[in-house]
Amino acid sequence: MKKNRVKILVIVYVFVLSSLALGWYPEDRNCYIAGTAADVKILTDNLCILGENQSLFRQGVRATDPGERKAGEHLDETSRREARAVRPEVKYHVRGLVLDKKDCGILERIVEAEAGDQTVKGRILVANVIINRMKPEEFPDTVRGVVFAPGQFSPISNGSYYRVRVSDETREAVRRMLKGEDYSEGALYFMYRAGSTAANAAWFDRDLNRLFRYGCHEFFR
Repeated sequence: MKKNRVKILVIVYVFVLSSLALGWYPEDRNCYIAGTAADVKILTDNLCILGENQSLFRQGVRATDPGERKAGEHLDETSRREARAVRPEVKYHVRGLVLDKKDCGILERIVEAEAGDQTVKGRILVANVIINRMKPEEFPDTVRGVVFAPGQFSPISNGSYYRVRVSDETREAVRRMLKGEDYSEGALYFMYRAGSTAANAAWFDRDLNRLFRYGCHEFFR
């Protein structure tokens, strides 16, 4: 439809110019020429706008007055920003605790760093321990607080937390933990004995209650 309108206006435009060139105008030439010049100006403007409309319609944008377009674009961008600002944040409810997307990102990285070579269940267990720690008063009550507490998790101190690439298996483990999977029996600690110092292992054995072993980790409370 738009293409047909452009073709018609082009034909009219060419006819008017041809009329002027061949002298096809009445006796009151001055009046006619002035009127024709105005008409030609209008036709030219319309052709420009329609041409722009054709190009912008293909991009899903309607061309109007340039000032209106700029105002419209500003309003559209403002609306998009406002929509992003009011977009409800995703929340996860786990055993009476509320976690957000940032918490999940921290969980994924620490689970990958601590148990990236373990089965999905072994990874869920590590995530379980972090969630278990958020309730007792002796630990922080946030995921970030638990994970970044001084001297608690070796991947934080040795920097491997920041270098890992989270795998699909780890994402699955965290997702399943968020849905309620818990194999931890209330464990608050876990240890990789082969990678622990003798003094550290002795503290676990002396001061904590060993619950079970799964994979390379021993779990304590």
